[in-house]
Amino acid sequence: MIRKALIALALVLVIGATTAYVARDSLLGWAIRQRIQQGPDQAFATDHNGIKVLICGTGTPEVSSARAQACTLVAAGGKLFLFDVGDGALRSLSASRIPVNDLEQVFVTHFHSDHFNDLGALINAGWIWGRETPLTVAGPQGLAHVIAGFAEAYALDEGYRSANMPHLAERRAIAGAVAREITFGEGQRSVRVYDRGGVTIDAVLVAHEPVRPALGYVLRYKGRKLFISGDTKVSPVNLPAMQGADMVVHESYAGHMVRRAIPEMRKLGMEFDARVAERTIPYHADNLALARQAQAAGVKHLVLTHLIPYPDNAVVRVMYTEGMSELYKGRITVAEDGMVLTF
Repeated sequence: MIRKALIALALVLVIGATTAYVARDSLLGWAIRQRIQQGPDQAFATDHNGIKVLICGTGTPEVSSARAQACTLVAAGGKLFLFDVGDGALRSLSASRIPVNDLEQVFVTHFHSDHFNDLGALINAGWIWGRETPLTVAGPQGLAHVIAGFAEAYALDEGYRSANMPHLAERRAIAGAVAREITFGEGQRSVRVYDRGGVTIDAVLVAHEPVRPALGYVLRYKGRKLFISGDTKVSPVNLPAMQGADMVVHESYAGHMVRRAIPEMRKLGMEFDARVAERTIPYHADNLALARQAQAAGVKHLVLTHLIPYPDNAVVRVMYTEGMSELYKGRITVAEDGMVLTF
């Protein structure tokens, strides 16, 4: 009986292999069509009468399992707005089938590398793959210098590609990036940086010293309010931006876990790591302090990103928010790369 079954299985495999070989051209054509059709999904930007948020990067400079460093994409009013472009952001956006050449504007919060590592790659990819208009990038003073640096870094690449594909040389002027440096007047902590199609975006100064300026962004659309914090410690200066927000996408620091880890690092002779951990505590947002502020500000939904230490498994994710729900009565979400939220 077993022998007969094995013979039958072998015949099925032979017939299958023969059929595949004979039909290999058709199968190859089918595979190519499937691959081509898996391009960007234009539907993400469709106006859903609200705001849609894609968490495209929850990582930090820390090596972790996050798909990407800092990256948040927002769809509102039929437009796509990208906030920060950390390392891996392009791959993450591609995995979510986002049409990056359709970005309305990019906003950078500050110049820690994990918030703009992929900006040069984003600009360069737009030029290669057919972007029809310059990409406007807004951010703190110093942005023009950063973008000029990317242009210099990619100059050889552009020369080689233009020599091979002359049409690219003609498109350099329309497919590059335009830097828009955000400035604040004396005593100003908030300034309008976008106002079109019912969508407004305000840049706000946050507390991330010694980084100055460091920005967060408040987006409003159809009576809804979203605050994206960038990197910041919990501070009263952030309260107006959070006040009454339907959603806050906020950097997060599980201080209770880090403080517990520091003496363990020292026991293991990891003095450098211990000192780095100690120095990061003062200028990041401790989870418990953040929970108190979100409650005071009346935030409806608190989304944690830029996760330190990165919660790589289910057990750590539970421990990560320990004590927060006792201080904040709204909804708490520990973000994951690729997560989509709407409101």
